Amino acid sequence: MTVLWIILAATVAVFLALFQYGYIFNNKKNSKRKPWFAFLRFLTVFTILILFLDLKFEKTTYQTIKPLLILEVDNTSSISYLNAQDDLKIDYKSFVNHPGLKSNFEIQSYSLTSEFKPLDSIHHNGSDTDIYQGIASPQKLFKDRNKAIVLLTDGNQTSGNSYPYAQIDAKTAFYPIIYGDTTQYPDLKITQLNVNRYSYLNNEFPVEIFTSYRGSGNIVRTFKILSGNKTLHQENLRFSKENPSQVVTVNLTSNKVGTQSMRAVLSPLEDEKNTSNNYRNFAIEVIDQQTKVLILSDVMHPDLAALKKAITSNQQRDVDIKSTSDNPDLNEYNLVVFYSPGYAFAKAFNQSKLLNKNTWTITGPSTDYRFLNSQIQAYQIEDDEDYDEVQPILNDSYTTFNLDEYNYDDYPPVQVPFGAVTMNVSSDVIMSKLIGDVDTEQPLWFTYEQYDSRHAVLLAEGFWRWRAQSFLTSKDFRNWDDLVGSQVQFLASHKKRNRLELDYDTFYYQNRKIIMNAQYLDKNYQFEDNGIINITLIHKGNKQRVVRPFILNTNSYSVDLGGLDAGDYSFTVKVENDQLVKNGSLSILEFDVEQQFISAQDKGMQQLVGKEGVYYQGEVEQVVGQLLENPLLKPIERASVSYASLIDWEYLLALILFLLGLEWFLRKYSGLI
Repeated sequence: MTVLWIILAATVAVFLALFQYGYIFNNKKNSKRKPWFAFLRFLTVFTILILFLDLKFEKTTYQTIKPLLILEVDNTSSISYLNAQDDLKIDYKSFVNHPGLKSNFEIQSYSLTSEFKPLDSIHHNGSDTDIYQGIASPQKLFKDRNKAIVLLTDGNQTSGNSYPYAQIDAKTAFYPIIYGDTTQYPDLKITQLNVNRYSYLNNEFPVEIFTSYRGSGNIVRTFKILSGNKTLHQENLRFSKENPSQVVTVNLTSNKVGTQSMRAVLSPLEDEKNTSNNYRNFAIEVIDQQTKVLILSDVMHPDLAALKKAITSNQQRDVDIKSTSDNPDLNEYNLVVFYSPGYAFAKAFNQSKLLNKNTWTITGPSTDYRFLNSQIQAYQIEDDEDYDEVQPILNDSYTTFNLDEYNYDDYPPVQVPFGAVTMNVSSDVIMSKLIGDVDTEQPLWFTYEQYDSRHAVLLAEGFWRWRAQSFLTSKDFRNWDDLVGSQVQFLASHKKRNRLELDYDTFYYQNRKIIMNAQYLDKNYQFEDNGIINITLIHKGNKQRVVRPFILNTNSYSVDLGGLDAGDYSFTVKVENDQLVKNGSLSILEFDVEQQFISAQDKGMQQLVGKEGVYYQGEVEQVVGQLLENPLLKPIERASVSYASLIDWEYLLALILFLLGLEWFLRKYSGLI
């Protein structure tokens, strides 16, 4: 079809050229007619007509794509404990500098700890190893590339899914290299210790300890639980090759308020190589009071169960669900939750005002908004029988407690009253309403303070779906339970709001992240984002002094206290440009899970890739040979087709201008102009 259009364009160009120069429809002879004038006009017209056809030309280019070589370095401390760090560094440099690999692969290096991330340095100070992530993450990240993963590790995993059951796709070749002594020595260790974080004063709390033995003889060893120099529990445990594990369950009594630090100790073997896994430090925070919460409701609804489970997820809290006909004494509770209030709640509302109780009002299926508006002066809800289906939007600027760790994107809708909310006092919005894709900027969940009391309002029915969605998303309920817990903690406390608030635990395990958060408000109790906040910690034992700055993080400040020595600390947090000061104390318990291993582990890798697929330190050339010979890891030539339009050719425009100019010049020269 294109050829026909070109022929038609040429025909039109010939006709116009002959007509304009009098070769057709003109019988008069003109000696000044020159045939090349007509030819030039033909070329000009033909070129212009060709542009209207928008002809395109196909261009094919070829690109050679090298396969990807991913070098993963186990950057955890167990490599150092096994004295394999030097051998690993030598082998890593051999891979990076190997001329055959450099010419045939695109080499990328990554660090493996509890995270999979680009390698900046080899330091071997990571506190957790997730080998499963080291296998799965690069397959997801480079799913469309042919690649080889060379993992330099001791094979010991401390977190994540079991890596022997990882899947390796058809585009991936996996080569594990094991570092450290794989000899299996006799060993006795505490493999796991389970204990609740909190206990009430003078209550018993259970401690569950799992122990294991690797050896061939029959042995008896003493197990103790110590608090300082005091023995809280002692018993003898018997182990053998046929009975290599024992579980100890003990009930201990919390006899003083505060952090109670203890140590579980299993006496070592005479020739045991690693005794650091024969003890485990643990602690429990003892409290002398319990927050009592009343949920007052005259209806049965799944929201009540979701709310109760969220509140009682913290053992410091106790929940009663009662109806107005029970005539509960509000003075017995730290917090009163009114669910779907109506006129039957009049007595309870009056009593809460007399007692100056903190309250949490939640609208539900039988809420009487006329009654509610008559009882509450701080806000008014337009009385309307209709409901909206809305989704939540978290307020990033909320300052009463930290919302950074929560995520409610794409959570199921809840039913909220159709009428607008009018605030008569200053309030802080936790969530606003999203209808479809429209942020209505109307509050869905908000808090306010009036006189000496605190109050919260949640205008939502069906939030039990949020707790279910939390489990579907993250396999636990924390996203919902922790948010409810923060709300209850704010409401159950009568402490006045301070301009500097700290959020931290009284004790941490040394191998875990130690993060302290701070809220800094200006004199109008609005979040202040230009604070200079530092924390000074003093070790109560050796008096070592450490100063670290808080870092601004959206609507809060945080400081990472990782890397501190185990022990008890007193601390001072100070806002340098406002002279605000907070003091406190915390404990860091010694525990390094990476130090629990006495040898490298190759059994898991053999299960994953077969015995012949596992390599050991120093076998770089064997792995290089496999990489260069593997047919999956050959360069690929990829064709790329592009199309260029004739109208984009600048040279064609220049040709048209040249032809017109030449024709004009020749006509001028011949006296035809």
